[in-house]
Amino acid sequence: MKPAACALILLLFCLCPLAASAADSDPYKVLPAGEGGNFADQSIMLLKHLSRIAQQRAWDREVEVARIRSEKDWEAYKSELLCKYRLSLGLPFPERTPLNPEIVKVLDRGSYRIENIIYQSMPEIYVTANLYVPQTGPGPFPGILFSCGHSENGKAYELYHSAALGLVHKGYVVLVYDPLGQGERYQYLNPDGTLMMPSPVREHSFMANPLFLIGGHLMALRLWDGMRGIDYLESRKEVDTTRIGCTGNSGGGTVTLHLTPLEERIKVAVLVGTVNGPDMELGTGGISDGEQNTARQVPFGITHADLMMLAWPRPYRLIKESQSEVRRETRASFIQARYLYETLGSPDKMTLVETEQPHGYFREMREPMYFWFGKWFYGRADDRLEPELTLEKEESLRCSSSGQILLERGKALWQWAAEQYKKDFPDRPAPRNSGEMAAFRQALAIETDSLFCNPRPGFTPSAIALGVLDSAGEGFTVEKFALYSEVDIYLPCLFFKPRGRDKFPTVILADSKGKTADGGALARALAGMGYGVLAVDLRGTGETRITRRSERDQEGAYEAQVLGVEAGVAYDGLRLGRPVFAMRVYDLLKTAGYLRTRPEVDAANIGLIGRNSCGMPALYAAALDPGIKGVLADSALASFSELVTAKIYTWHFMDFIPRVLRCHDLPQVAGALAPRVLWVTNPLDAEKHALDRSSAGQSYAWTADVYRNFKSADKFRLSPYSAGLLFQDTAIAWARAVFK
Repeated sequence: MKPAACALILLLFCLCPLAASAADSDPYKVLPAGEGGNFADQSIMLLKHLSRIAQQRAWDREVEVARIRSEKDWEAYKSELLCKYRLSLGLPFPERTPLNPEIVKVLDRGSYRIENIIYQSMPEIYVTANLYVPQTGPGPFPGILFSCGHSENGKAYELYHSAALGLVHKGYVVLVYDPLGQGERYQYLNPDGTLMMPSPVREHSFMANPLFLIGGHLMALRLWDGMRGIDYLESRKEVDTTRIGCTGNSGGGTVTLHLTPLEERIKVAVLVGTVNGPDMELGTGGISDGEQNTARQVPFGITHADLMMLAWPRPYRLIKESQSEVRRETRASFIQARYLYETLGSPDKMTLVETEQPHGYFREMREPMYFWFGKWFYGRADDRLEPELTLEKEESLRCSSSGQILLERGKALWQWAAEQYKKDFPDRPAPRNSGEMAAFRQALAIETDSLFCNPRPGFTPSAIALGVLDSAGEGFTVEKFALYSEVDIYLPCLFFKPRGRDKFPTVILADSKGKTADGGALARALAGMGYGVLAVDLRGTGETRITRRSERDQEGAYEAQVLGVEAGVAYDGLRLGRPVFAMRVYDLLKTAGYLRTRPEVDAANIGLIGRNSCGMPALYAAALDPGIKGVLADSALASFSELVTAKIYTWHFMDFIPRVLRCHDLPQVAGALAPRVLWVTNPLDAEKHALDRSSAGQSYAWTADVYRNFKSADKFRLSPYSAGLLFQDTAIAWARAVFK
């Protein structure tokens, strides 16, 4: 920033004195209260920011689709789209291993039978399923893969069981299988066998989040279960392998939507109760569960309309409920997919049926499904009416004796994920000299750039003065201002400035609980010792934290953690390809850059304290900005691997970086700071419990090796502690070590 601009900012501060009034309960509140003004949207600032970003990409994508005029055009578009889609799912798929199927029970019902089967989609990952087989009429029969929606009892849910019965009566072999986290395949069980998370949506998101860290995707594993289900159908002599169809409702419809583009063996598809719009909307605060959020959707331009288009030229039917609401987003996606089918000469193969029913797989949805499969697999003119059905008791459809397969055999998905992490995490030796360190830092910068996708070169930060607090008798003043790190992102800041010094070392203080969560005690103590302190709320924290509450937020506990409004923002970051974590690192870098423009700041002496969830971004900011002289990370996650190797975690998805464990972990980022001063205090595990000294030492052994290699072991301190009152003394000692 130019000197004249700095002078203008200082002049604005002087012209805007603000004393703490009796009516203001928090003298450190920066942003003005009230409904008007530039900062009235503070509680939805991040939502508004996200909502603007995808609009241009959505428009660009629609222009690209409109240019498709021939099959040649489509093949070029399809090739690029499929490549990006596979990347978004973290493919390739696992190795195809033996299914080892077992028929554990047979229900003979005369004209058909139901076989309760168990197969392995991967070694020790067991799938519980029911196979419905016709026993009259000429075979082999068409095979139907049936993917369940979010029913707690999975394949035994009455509406799904009814659909399978209707199909078997009409001459189809139907495989209905339990998804992960449903039916007999719940993944989180208490020691007594009861369910830790009885909600399938909760289980799915809880499973999905750690998979993102290792570059995986729960949807990919759900698709793999389906692919192995088709493998099993093809192994049965009763199935005509040239006539395989797929259907599902809600979450099962979403699986059908995602599976059909990747599975050419599916010849006819029927989706029920799914499909969103093609506009890639962000910033609403609403979410689906973890598996339904497509990584890097916005830059890749992947929409539900695209996934339907990828089925061309196969027959495709979309059935959508419309009770009390017209599904305009669904219609928009259908129109785009239908446009492709019409353009390429197959308009009769893409249809939409809207039913006056609530969300589900009711008879009004099942009969159009029967018609569609009958038309394309049997050439039937109108075989839609559902026969009379005799439902089985849920216990009769059970494959395991206990009701949960994990109580009897196999491994949970979180255990599988931990094994994948240990197998795939890069084995990177600690740098031993300046050449190796330079190469390591360059690699880390490239990796981080790919993981974060932050703007380059980025926005020039600017400040708007919002007043001055005169702390009489304390030896410092406090400036209030909003720092713009992006054109529509402002960070509430308090700048504690010691009196009587022309230039002073300055500490950036970021705490996810709020910049003055301790009442400003630490900032006052450091300022009283002659250090400047810039206490800042990174986007979405402190004064700009999202205060809207959804029904899931109100339920609290794990429900709010994985499915609340803030989770919607976190998943938006996933879809954007720019995690909220990365945005906060960007905020810290812009804050440090701004400080260097202030004439009273000693630009060569800037340190950074990150507390709680801001501790991890602080490590990255310092690794990317060599001008940050030292870092103190307090009460932060010790390593991302903690979240993958533990059964239970309590960190929010905002604190996750998708794909990070394919590249590095926090101890490697910390090692990049050598030989600068680095103190890591009170590192936490997956459930935010303080690690003991031994565990903390194991986590940061790599970091310690780097500091020893550079003869600076005394500059790296790892100190677990239990008494929070000790932190202020620790921070003061750290500042003395950094600025000595």
